[in-house]
Amino acid sequence: MSSKKVLLIYPYFYTGVTKDQLFPPLGIGLLSALLKEKGVEVMKLDCTFLTLEEVISRAEAYKADITGIYVMTTFADNALKLLDKLKKINPSSIYIAGGPLPTLYPARFAEKFDYVFKGEAAKSFPDFCHDYLNAPNRIGFIERINSESYPGIYSLKNGGLYSTATHLSKDEIDTCPLPDRSGFDHGRYQELCHRHSGKKKTSIMMTYGCPFSCDFCSKPIFGKEVRFRSLDRIFDEIRDILSYGYDSLWIADDLFTFDTKFLKSFCERLVEEKLGISWSCLSRVDTINDEIACEMKKAGCSKVYLGIESGNDEVLKLMNKSIDTSSVRNGVEVFVRNGIACAGFFIVGYPGETEATIEDTLEFSLSLGLDEISFNVPYPLPGSKLYERVSGISADDWTIENETRFLYKSEFDEKWLKGRIQETLKSFERLKIQNS
Repeated sequence: MSSKKVLLIYPYFYTGVTKDQLFPPLGIGLLSALLKEKGVEVMKLDCTFLTLEEVISRAEAYKADITGIYVMTTFADNALKLLDKLKKINPSSIYIAGGPLPTLYPARFAEKFDYVFKGEAAKSFPDFCHDYLNAPNRIGFIERINSESYPGIYSLKNGGLYSTATHLSKDEIDTCPLPDRSGFDHGRYQELCHRHSGKKKTSIMMTYGCPFSCDFCSKPIFGKEVRFRSLDRIFDEIRDILSYGYDSLWIADDLFTFDTKFLKSFCERLVEEKLGISWSCLSRVDTINDEIACEMKKAGCSKVYLGIESGNDEVLKLMNKSIDTSSVRNGVEVFVRNGIACAGFFIVGYPGETEATIEDTLEFSLSLGLDEISFNVPYPLPGSKLYERVSGISADDWTIENETRFLYKSEFDEKWLKGRIQETLKSFERLKIQNS
C-alpha cells in the first residue's frame, strides 16, 4: 500500500538579528490543518530554529510523497538550495512551490519544481494532495490532471498546466479549520519575544486583502478584495493561542483598523470575554477617532505600528499613500491621547525625492511624539510598481536584514544616508529621555 505523506517546509533560518516580529508560520499551519481535515498525514518543518542538516535529516526520515515549500523573496535562495538537497535524498517525492514569489513568477519556479500553486491555494493545494495520494494510479492521475479542478496550479509537465488563482470567499475562510500550531517550537519563539518586549506574542490574521495601491507594495497572495473573518472563529483561534502559553497578539492584517465597525465589535467582545490578552497591530492614520482609540485601549491594545513612510507631502504622493502629513499628525495625536504607544515606519531615499525631502522626513519623525521609529531604504518587492521602475536590482541581496543598503542603482549615497539615520535615531533617544 502506498504511503500518503505530505511535508510542508518554511525555509527561513533565524540569523540571530534582533527581531520584534518573529512568529510561527501561519501559512503552513493552515495548510496542515486543511490537509489533516482531509485525512492526510502531514509533517511541518519550520526551519527557523533548525540547521540545514537537521532539516535534511528529518525530511529524509519522513520520506514524503508530496513536499510543499513556501517561497518569499527574502528566503528564495534557502528554498532552492533546500530543494536541490531534498531531490537527492527523496527523488520520488512531488515537489510543489507556493507563496508570493512563485505566484508572481510561476514559470521560473516550474522549471525547478513539479508544480506551483499560485495565490492563497488554501482549497486547491489540499484538494490536489488528497486526490493524488488517494488515486488508484498516481501516474495516471498526473497524466490526466484537469487544471480547472485546482485553481492556481501551474506546471510545465505533460504539455503544461495553467489555471487562474482564486481568492477564498468570506464563507470559505470561516469554514477553514484553525491553523495547526502543534509542533512549532513555541518555547523558543516566546523566549525571543519576551526578551525583546516582555511579552509572549504570536500572530493572528483577522482580515485578508487590501484595496489600496501603494507604489512600493505587492499583494500577490491576498489581493485587493477585503474579507473579514467571523468573530466567532477569531475568538476560537485566540483561545487556541492562549493554550500554547502566549499572552499577546500581533494582528498581522494589512488593514485591521480600516473598518471601524468590525474593529469596535472586536474590541467590545474582547472586553466582554475577559481573556487577559494584550495586542498590537498595523494601523492607518486616517481611519481612527478618539472613540475607537479609547475602545482599543480598553480592549488591551498596547501599541500600533504606522506606515507613515515620509514627512513630505509630495513624496507621499509619489508613493501613492493616500495620506498627507496633516492626517499623520492627527492620527498619532489620537492614539497618544488615548494611551496607545505608536511606532512609525519611514522610507528614505525614494526614487524621485531629494536630500531636502529626506531631511523633511527625518525632522518629521522627531516631531510626532512617537514611541519608536525605524527607517528603511525602498525595498522593491517583485510585483510592485516600484520594482518595475528601478533598475540594476541585485538578486543576490534579498536576504539583507536590518541594513541601510539599496538593492538597486540609487542616486543617494548609502554612507551619507546611513549616517543621517543614525544621527536621527540618537536624537530620538535623547528626546525620549528628556520627555520621560
